[in-house]
Amino acid sequence: MSHSASEPSTPSQADAVRAEIEATRAELAETVDALHDKLDVKARATEKVAEAKVRVSETASRAKAAAPPPVQHALDRVGEKAGPVSQQLAPHRSKIIAGAAAVAVALFIVRKRRNAAS
Repeated sequence: MSHSASEPSTPSQADAVRAEIEATRAELAETVDALHDKLDVKARATEKVAEAKVRVSETASRAKAAAPPPVQHALDRVGEKAGPVSQQLAPHRSKIIAGAAAVAVALFIVRKRRNAAS
């Protein structure tokens, strides 16, 4: 009985082939995961937003720390008032965004008509 070129001739060769197949599967899984992560636009956008929030927060903290005491006090007061207001507005967020978008579209149309009339 002859062995084909693709069949291992000894058990140790068979084990080596199995190990190589497992290593290849692991590499392919890592590659697929990496591609998935790169193509997950929503997750990447969420990460960018989180990074931007951190940068804005850090910049605001540095600016506040560098401000004179009366300005720091005023900022603290605004922060105290902003929390309850944002909580009250949270349930209406989508309506506020839709309203702002409608105003933006209306302003765009008005501006376009004015430019066309000129």
